This record gives sequence, structure tokens and C-alpha cells, in this order.
Amino acid sequence: MTTALPLANSVIGTVRSANAGQSGAAAQQAAAQQAAAELEYKRQQDAAQAAAAQAALEQKYREEAAAAERNAQAAAVARQQQAQLEAEAQARQWAHDAELRQREQELQRQKDEAAAAAAAAARAKEMDDFRSAQEQTLAQLRASQEQTVRSKEADTQTQLAQLTAAADAAEQRRLTALRQAVGKTRAGLGARGVSAQDGSGEAILLGLTNSSEAERKNAQATDQLKRAAIQQSLDEAKRRNLLELSQLADRQRLEYMSKFF
Repeated sequence: MTTALPLANSVIGTVRSANAGQSGAAAQQAAAQQAAAELEYKRQQDAAQAAAAQAALEQKYREEAAAAERNAQAAAVARQQQAQLEAEAQARQWAHDAELRQREQELQRQKDEAAAAAAAAARAKEMDDFRSAQEQTLAQLRASQEQTVRSKEADTQTQLAQLTAAADAAEQRRLTALRQAVGKTRAGLGARGVSAQDGSGEAILLGLTNSSEAERKNAQATDQLKRAAIQQSLDEAKRRNLLELSQLADRQRLEYMSKFF
């Protein structure tokens, strides 16, 4: 456009100079030339304007393309940054979730340990209480048995004392009866003129003595049998008590094992 304008101006100037030096026909020709020059000038101006418009349009397209590219790059950068931010946010969220899970797991572990400790303590207390109740039952049985044995021992001592007293009294009666029998026999022998030193008198007295001795031995044997029976009754009571204690202890062990193991 800048090159076409001086050329048009030059043509117009030449035409005008020719018009000034010529007459009417020449003036018409000059006018025609001037019109053609003006048309050419206008055409050049239109072409220049069209070229300028085309250049402006192309510049606009280039600028719009550059802007679009910049926008695309900016959008890509923004998307990348957004993706990076989202990835970082996701990583933070995952880390937060992992920390929460770890905390929850730790809390659950602590709860489980506390529950296990409480259960163990409760079980230990239950075992202790159960064992204490068993020991109390065993102690009560043992105390009852000891009281029964003491009472039976007292009865035994009383019975043995009574046997001793009865034996002593029987022995005294035997001796008294022997002395009386010997005295009567001596008197009877003397009345018949028989001496106690004679064989027959001595045999009679010896018979009395032997009979009394046999009675003493029989009484001692009976007394020993009674004493043995009384002692056996006491020993059997003690054995029954021991057996009862042993059976109770065995039952308690089985109950304890079956309840807790």
C-alpha cells in the first residue's frame, strides 16, 4: 500500500501538468487519463486496504492461534498443576487415612489388650474365688471331722476309763472272793482235821487259785477285746474322715479343672 500511493500521485501530477499546457481535446484526454488515474488510485487504495485487512486478519489469526496455543499451554500447565495438586491432596488424604487407620488399630489393640487383661483378671478372680470356696468347704469338713473325732476320742477315753474302773473293781471282787474262798476252805479243812499243807488241802487251795486266775485272764481278755473294739471304732472313724477328705479334694480338683481348663 505504501508503494502504490507515490505511483498514483506521480500519475496524477503528470496528468495535471499536461492539462495545464493543452487545449480542450487535450483537456478531455487529460480528464480521461485523470479519471483512469483516479480509478487506478482507488483500485490501488482498495487493494492496499484489502491487503492491509488480509494482513490484519492473518495477524489476528496468528495472534488468536498464539493466544489459543498459550491458553492451551496454560490450560495444560493448569491441568498438570491441578493434577499435581490433586495427587498431592490424594497422597495427603491417603496418608491421613493411613494415620487414622493406624490410630484406630492402635486404639483397638489397646482396647483388646485392656479387655484381655480385664478378662484375665476376672478369670483369675473367679479362679481364686472358686478355689477359696473349695478350700472353705474343705476346711469346714475338716473342722467338723476334727470336732467329731475329738468328741469320739473323749467318748473313747471315757469308755476306756470305765473299762479300767470296771476291770479294777472286778479284780478287787475276784481277789476278795478268792481270799474269802481260801479262808472258808482253810476253815473247812481245819474243821475236818485236814491241814492246808497236806496234798489234798493244797490241791483244793490250788484249784481255787487256778480258778480265780483263769477268771482273771478271762476278764483281761474280755477287757482287751472291748478296748480293741473301742480303739478300732475310733481308728475307723479317723480313716473314714481321711477318705472323705481325700474324696472331696479329688472332686474339687476335677471340678476346678473342668471349669477352668
